[in-house]
Amino acid sequence: MHGLSRYLRRSCWATGALLLGLTGMAEAGEPFNVQTPGAGDGAFFSRQNASNVGDCGGDNVSPALHWGQVPAGTQSFALILQDPDGQKGLGVDHWVHYGLPADLGKLAENVGGEGKLPGVGGKNTRGVTTYLGPCPPIGDSPHHYVIQLYALDLAPDALEAGLTASELRTRIKGHVLGNTSVVRRYQR
Repeated sequence: MHGLSRYLRRSCWATGALLLGLTGMAEAGEPFNVQTPGAGDGAFFSRQNASNVGDCGGDNVSPALHWGQVPAGTQSFALILQDPDGQKGLGVDHWVHYGLPADLGKLAENVGGEGKLPGVGGKNTRGVTTYLGPCPPIGDSPHHYVIQLYALDLAPDALEAGLTASELRTRIKGHVLGNTSVVRRYQR
C-alpha cells in the first residue's frame, strides 16, 4: 500500500509540475525571467537593432524576447526599454509598451512597429509609441539598454494609451507582481 501511495503522490506532483510548465506560472522559488534569445545578458545589439533615424545606420528591428516563470495572478505585462547612459546620463526611453496579455510568453523579432503587437503603445523619449532602436553618439562608450518586463495584476485594457515610462511606473505602482530585466549594449 505504501508503494501505491508514493506512486500516486509522485504522479500528482508530476502532473501539477507539467501543468505549471504549460501555463508558464512559477512555482515557489523560481524567478520570473526575461531573455533575448541567442544573446546573453550584456551582449551587444546588432546594427539591425539600431535606429534607422538620421545617421544611426540601423534597420530599427526590435529584439526578440522570451520570458517564463510568470508570477501567479499575472493579468498583463508592461515593457520598458531604457538607455540610462543616454542624454549624458539623464536616460532615453526607447520603447514603452503595456497591456500585453498574460498568456504571451515571447515577442518575435521586429514586432515593435505600429500595430504589430497586442497591447498599448506608450510614448518613448521622442514621443513615438513604437520601438526606437539605439543611436548613441559616435565615439561614446558602449551604452547599456535595460529591457525591463513587469508582471502586473492589471487587466490588459486597464491603462490608457500614450503613457511615458515615468507615468507608466507611477500608474503600475502597487500592481507589480514581479519584474525582470536583461541588459544589451550598443556602440557606434
